[in-house]
Amino acid sequence: MFTVQDRNRIRSELLEAARADERLSGGAMTGSAAADREDGWSDIDLAFGVADAERIPELLSDWTERMYARYGALHHFDVPAGAWVYRVFLLASTLHVDLACAPEAQLRAREPTFRLVFGQ
Repeated sequence: MFTVQDRNRIRSELLEAARADERLSGGAMTGSAAADREDGWSDIDLAFGVADAERIPELLSDWTERMYARYGALHHFDVPAGAWVYRVFLLASTLHVDLACAPEAQLRAREPTFRLVFGQ
């Protein structure tokens, strides 16, 4: 079972990696963390704007490798929503991580629970 500290560490590491990824033009926290309503069961929800939308498959592939190698992902699946792709990871620790990717121009609040962390 994951701890709050595990969740916070993983989210921080993912955001740090996202800031360093030149393919990403922006990143946001979404869900309960963006609304300051996390509890012990909350997952990680992040959304990224991709500067060149044609690179979304490559980006998702690279981040999928990271999630399996570094964070013990056991399974993942995609939920497409228009131009957005939500890649959902289930970790061995029971933590669930959603990484959403969208073309740069579409990175914006789709729900009230959206907090831009870097970029535009």
